[in-house]
Amino acid sequence: MAKICKACDTENRDEANFCRSCGSPLPKKKEAVIIDKNKMKKVREFWIKVGLIAFGVFVILFFVLKNIEYTHKMETYKSYITKFNKEDDQAFGTITKDKFLFQSLTWGMTIDDIKKIYPYIIESRDPDFYSSWTINQTDYRVPVPHADFISIGVYNNYVYAFKLEFGPMAEFQSQMLKVPNRDEIMYGRFRGLEKIFTELYGPPTFDKDEVKKMELKQAIKTLKAGRLPNGMPSNIYKYWELGQTKAELVFFSMKNKLHLTVRFLYLPVWNKIGR
Repeated sequence: MAKICKACDTENRDEANFCRSCGSPLPKKKEAVIIDKNKMKKVREFWIKVGLIAFGVFVILFFVLKNIEYTHKMETYKSYITKFNKEDDQAFGTITKDKFLFQSLTWGMTIDDIKKIYPYIIESRDPDFYSSWTINQTDYRVPVPHADFISIGVYNNYVYAFKLEFGPMAEFQSQMLKVPNRDEIMYGRFRGLEKIFTELYGPPTFDKDEVKKMELKQAIKTLKAGRLPNGMPSNIYKYWELGQTKAELVFFSMKNKLHLTVRFLYLPVWNKIGR
């Protein structure tokens, strides 16, 4: 194809660089860009393979990390089943079918009697009891790990009930810090108390525990949901009848948070007033 000089419109040879008539420079011929389709295909295939490998590595890493996380949760749960067995045995081992003694207190004591042992006891409003007073964890005579406080039920000035509310850490810490594996700690703590109560008092008189045979993750999920697959409540409730004393162990969810409660009730009064 001939080159046309822009200065004088003279036709020149295709390979010419200057006009044969006026000597003006001629435009250079544009080289065709040849696309190597095979090469581009190989490049695409390479990056697709790189992407797939990267995605596979990500998926494997994700499941490895999830497995490590779950393993740690399982180890935490198992450790808390036995972690405080000694303390629990000392705290609750003074309670028998023939005698009730807990934290140096027993049935029939008055508030004035209790104040001689616990001078810092404070009046409270526990909805479970007719009237109530509270012992803070710093005043316990015998340690009860994770029991944030002890509520004392009083009727006609006489003690007829005790309740312990459990948290994953000491009360002041749980208000300030985010507790890792909180649910696993709570569930393990519950199973630990269940173990000690069974060793001390024998098999429960009543036992509602549909999640016991579930895998850990499913058990906690079901408990926090508050419902079993069949729609029934998923809370765990066990009690032991020890002469005139009823020992209750309750594990349940409220506002998607797990709660652990232990109660001791003096039946002659409890059955009379109903609270």
